[in-house]
Amino acid sequence: MAGKKWILLVSGSKGWEHYKHQANVCLHYQLIKKHGIPDKQIVVMMYDDIAHNPINSKFDGQIPSIIDGLNVYSRVPKDYTGADVTPKNFLSALRGEKRTDQKKVIASGPDDSIYVYMTGVGQEGGFQFAEKALKPKAFINTLKSMHHGNKFSKMVIYMDSDYSGSMFEGLPKDIDVFALTSCHKYIENIPTDYDAQRKVYASDLFSSTWLKHLNTVDFTKDTFHELVKNKQPTFTEDEACPCQFGDKKITDCLLGEFLQK
Repeated sequence: MAGKKWILLVSGSKGWEHYKHQANVCLHYQLIKKHGIPDKQIVVMMYDDIAHNPINSKFDGQIPSIIDGLNVYSRVPKDYTGADVTPKNFLSALRGEKRTDQKKVIASGPDDSIYVYMTGVGQEGGFQFAEKALKPKAFINTLKSMHHGNKFSKMVIYMDSDYSGSMFEGLPKDIDVFALTSCHKYIENIPTDYDAQRKVYASDLFSSTWLKHLNTVDFTKDTFHELVKNKQPTFTEDEACPCQFGDKKITDCLLGEFLQK
């Protein structure tokens, strides 16, 4: 695939009780950086109230990796933090709208790929940001508009939140977007990777499986299909997890087409 690779990493939640979401984003950033994509093509949204949280004072400035225990908070871009982590700013950044405050956006073109990873609190029919939920209609309308405006060649969206299957039921199959959600629209996530020192869960089953998979595979040989096919053995067939939406042919793309320079 010709063109640039653009990455949008989003943790929608705030507060220590949602520690795992920012931990997921920080680890995801570190895994992507190993494969050469420059920071100017990576946009990170997270509230940034975990690493320096008073509860974390014993480990101030540190978020350990669930893979090797190393600090994944180090050098993570702070493109949108605190009150700037909103559905409006998320959609604006995804669309590539120029901002007077010079914050980074996905400045993609017709030959470019876009990979979006979202982790946070979910509700039936919404992905919850700190103060307001992103609704499916607004998200899908943005994707349609971007497709019609030739803003990308292909897009992959991974969403890890409770009830996340409710977000993409209206996603068309003909706009070059594939979405994978952590669970069905009636199901909550499964927390995992408990951190006994911090007394919090450091991830969810979907993200933990995906991130550990990315740490081991060859991006020039492995496709997105691997997670769908055989990387979620804990879920039962009745739970239908993870759930696929949109253009499923994109799962045949190599990881390197989206996640490697």
